[in-house]
Amino acid sequence: MHSTTTSLPPQGEHELLFAQALRGDAAAAERLYVRCVPALAGWLARRFSMHIAEDVAHEAMAEAFRQGEHFEPRGSFCGWLWSIAWHRALNTLRNEARRKAREELYFQSERPVQVQQQHERHLRLTALLARLPSSQRELLVLHYVQGKSSRDIAVLRGRTRSAVAVNLHRLCRKLREQLTQPSGARGALRPSSSSRISAFAATNLQAHRS
Repeated sequence: MHSTTTSLPPQGEHELLFAQALRGDAAAAERLYVRCVPALAGWLARRFSMHIAEDVAHEAMAEAFRQGEHFEPRGSFCGWLWSIAWHRALNTLRNEARRKAREELYFQSERPVQVQQQHERHLRLTALLARLPSSQRELLVLHYVQGKSSRDIAVLRGRTRSAVAVNLHRLCRKLREQLTQPSGARGALRPSSSSRISAFAATNLQAHRS
């Protein structure tokens, strides 16, 4: 364990400044803060990390003022302050470790459910695509798989750009509505060769933008 009394800034007026600050001397409190907190933050940063060090140094000084009546006047103010900061830094690390552990447990418990839901959604979309007329499946392939714009598709199919855009919008809306229905509402799902284009569901069955 690191000693909390090494690498302290020079002693001298710290105890006097602290006593004056406790009596309400704002200038003394500011001078004490400027002398101690940056040095304390640097000391902590060499042992922990900067994002912890700066916050803990500030919090330790604030706690020292809250606990001022417990300070032994014949002791070292900086040694006392450094000890407060050391324990606060350790507590911060423990709290962060607990928080990360809770988050990991949460994500581990949620991940299988999410994967299963995504898999079921993919199967349902595959089945829905298999039931579409070939012309509509081709429209989806051109736009979402081959990445062609509404204008390009219009040229290929001898249609107007607006007609292609409207058809895509209606088709995507229809698929979204069918995906939100109970899984048994449309009959049993079955695999098909349409699974290649069902991959666009996750990102492209939002409101179509031409």
